[in-house]
Amino acid sequence: MRLLVTGASGFLGRVVCNELLERDHEVQALVRRESSQPSGTAAVAADLTNAGSLVRAVESAAPECVVHLAAEIASQRDPAKIHAVNVEGTRALIAACETAGVRRIVFTSTVVTGDAKGALLDEETQLRVETEYARSKQEGERLLRESSLEDVIIRPSHVYGPGGWFVEEFVNRLCQPGRFAVIGSGENWWDVVRVEDVASACADAAERAPAGALYHVVDDQPIHFYDFVSLAATALGKGPPRRIPTWLARLAAGADPVRAVTRSAKSSNARIKSELGWVPRFPTARQGVPDAIARMGRTVPA
Repeated sequence: MRLLVTGASGFLGRVVCNELLERDHEVQALVRRESSQPSGTAAVAADLTNAGSLVRAVESAAPECVVHLAAEIASQRDPAKIHAVNVEGTRALIAACETAGVRRIVFTSTVVTGDAKGALLDEETQLRVETEYARSKQEGERLLRESSLEDVIIRPSHVYGPGGWFVEEFVNRLCQPGRFAVIGSGENWWDVVRVEDVASACADAAERAPAGALYHVVDDQPIHFYDFVSLAATALGKGPPRRIPTWLARLAAGADPVRAVTRSAKSSNARIKSELGWVPRFPTARQGVPDAIARMGRTVPA
């Protein structure tokens, strides 16, 4: 299949491109700088905030399917930037795909939208939406549902692995002097998933998901937030994290990023397993976190 991947140079995008290439697909990477495309892909230059460049890029690429990953992430504190990229950029991409005659789009949304108070979330659950990032992703879903495209929506939980926010927010800080601080008690449930497993879900969805499908993409077992950070600390040979009050963290990081961290939810992956035969390579964080750190060459000292 001929595919175009937005956000191809990002943490998730590079892994998705690699997964698609390993399945012998022809992969084109939508990037702002042509030198930033993943190895093995063909660069297509465009910007989500420039509708004209998107139309030209999609018409030139002529993909059968677009995998739309590009987004401002949850830690972005400027709501205008989140809206410009995640909502208006998605709107412009849909229009470009419709103009170019693209058949299908796979959209990565999120299940991390608000505090579910520890409830189990499946695809029929009405999600609580409490952050600008969450609102932007829900709006992206709506735009796709109202389009003429064959749409498939993937909702990953907290995506971790050997790169991205997991390294920037956890690994690097755990390696700094002093003890890492968990926000609040850390007893809130976290539904997590390895980046490679999200990539395989995206590829499965592009290949064989029915039009209009919606899937939650998480590993098999939720974990308490404190335990998740402790796994990383142990793998790095560091002591257990301490705790800081939520109100203090809000002052430093902003309200929305703190909401995402302190949210408590479990999510079900039953539908994507049943319908697409998806199986996570890392079924739990207890397998995935130490492996991610080992892949970065950071292991417990002898």
